[in-house]
Amino acid sequence: MPVLSIIACEMLEDELVHVLSKDLDIKNLFVVENRNSFRFIQKLRSDDLKPFVFLSDKLYPIVSEIDKRSPGSLMTAFSNIPLFKKISDAVNRNKEQELTIVVNLLRKDLHSDIDRLQSEVYLNAGEMAKISDGILLFYGKCGYSSEKVQADLQKLDCHVYFLKDNERNIVDDCISVALGGNEVYTKTMLLGNGKGAIYATPMWLSSMNGTDYRSTESYRKISKYLSSPMYSLLFKINNQNCKDSNFHRNASEFAKIFDMETIHVDGTMEIAVNSYMEAKTSICENMRY
Repeated sequence: MPVLSIIACEMLEDELVHVLSKDLDIKNLFVVENRNSFRFIQKLRSDDLKPFVFLSDKLYPIVSEIDKRSPGSLMTAFSNIPLFKKISDAVNRNKEQELTIVVNLLRKDLHSDIDRLQSEVYLNAGEMAKISDGILLFYGKCGYSSEKVQADLQKLDCHVYFLKDNERNIVDDCISVALGGNEVYTKTMLLGNGKGAIYATPMWLSSMNGTDYRSTESYRKISKYLSSPMYSLLFKINNQNCKDSNFHRNASEFAKIFDMETIHVDGTMEIAVNSYMEAKTSICENMRY
């Protein structure tokens, strides 16, 4: 049974929950337990998924024991006979569509130090490559933009997959994912006619959930530059799959705090879904050879 590992930014947890909840071929779902995985796990469970949750030092040995190829011994013994070979191939194809998924969600505040972010991505990819048939990086270029990290990823023992748009370009960041690609991102920027803009997704505004936002560290950091009059627009990225009941309130409050005009734009799960399916299909195909 193939193992697809996913290293994801916390900012993209909604997209990841969406794609996992739609995949009926997932046989085992593991999540690395860390300080920022609780909300993600709750979202998975609310979509009727039942992840196994362990600390990484416990989880990886468990996954490594999973038998990736388990055709019956009788089928194997008679696989040189055409009829049995045909039956065996059919059984194996069905089994190869079943997946073990391992998710490692990294916290979104790593973006405050890009060098550290990229080091964390590569460090975790190196550890997960030992138990994986493929790794999908649920990150934009911010997670691996340095030439060293890109070169190191190519040296891993399994193939690494990236989030790509319809033009086959690796997405710039999480906003590009939410909008549907780099080209759409550029066109959206042009709607601002040169004005400074903030792009809001449910996870981007999640620090406002149930808090006095003005008292948070997030507010203190962002208010330093949003006090500039050049920032006057809030692009609210709406997605019909959004399940955060606070998003609309958070967006309105944020726009009010920083005296911004709200512009509504459509979001999509297309990049997340397509990139996941491409990685899944590829490792399942590779298991046949």
